[in-house]
Amino acid sequence: MSTETPIIAGVDGSPGSDVAVAWAARTAALHGTPLHLLHILDATADYGPGMTEPLTATDYTRLEEHGRWVLAEAVKLATEATGDIGTPPIHTEMLPAVTGPTLVDRTEGARMIVVGTRKRGTLRRALLGSVSSVLARRAHCPVAVVKEEMSLDAEVRTRPVIVGIDGTGADPGAVAAAFAEADARGVDLVAVHVWIGPELVEQVRERETEADHEEDVLLAESLAGHRERHPDVTVIREVVRDRPERYLHERSRDAQLLVVGSRGRGGFASMLFGSTSQALLLGADCPLLIVREAID
Repeated sequence: MSTETPIIAGVDGSPGSDVAVAWAARTAALHGTPLHLLHILDATADYGPGMTEPLTATDYTRLEEHGRWVLAEAVKLATEATGDIGTPPIHTEMLPAVTGPTLVDRTEGARMIVVGTRKRGTLRRALLGSVSSVLARRAHCPVAVVKEEMSLDAEVRTRPVIVGIDGTGADPGAVAAAFAEADARGVDLVAVHVWIGPELVEQVRERETEADHEEDVLLAESLAGHRERHPDVTVIREVVRDRPERYLHERSRDAQLLVVGSRGRGGFASMLFGSTSQALLLGADCPLLIVREAID
């Protein structure tokens, strides 16, 4: 495997996984980094947690045969998705393990990990729901979550990258990643600071001009330094008084990527804590990139 830092895509052969592979392949190509396709032979995921009989040699053989087919199809998808920009080096791996903890371990030293999810309201045995949530909380690298129904066509690829900023210590990594993604994709970056002050509504109205100015200064400070490293990126600033999950969800409909920060290994930053993080994981209408640490 190349010594370059790879983008890892979790592959399970589902429609959501297929879209994630295509997105991961294009992202790897744009950044000039290898793509590592990882298929985990998870007996619990394939046969269910209620199985009482141990798997036979025949069962494992079937799992391995299916896994080889899944990886071969994923390589085809990755190649097709990058035909217009040049296919990155692609490496494949298959191993027997438990999906969630294994994916978390593999994020050590990766540039990014990409997983797919199925349509809203449905479940997938391996790389859905709980796995993306575990990665969002515990991964050592940025985590991209791509849903089955998302389009990756040419029109979508002209849309901006959006980064949500809350003014906490979790922002630098998200801002750096968002600039890098916008630069690589040749699109605008929309920096959004969504806030709801502690004051009552009438009190906010009385000082709305002052408050908006203060929040705009905070947003500008969060962007300082990154513009110099990415001079070709056009930055659009938005300061909005609203519920973060509602506004970012709405803005994701016109974006090709939504980037948010997280704090430590215990959860999201204050803006994206609890129900908000779950709302964006389940409801964002474009790929969601969750970033914990600053990147170069």
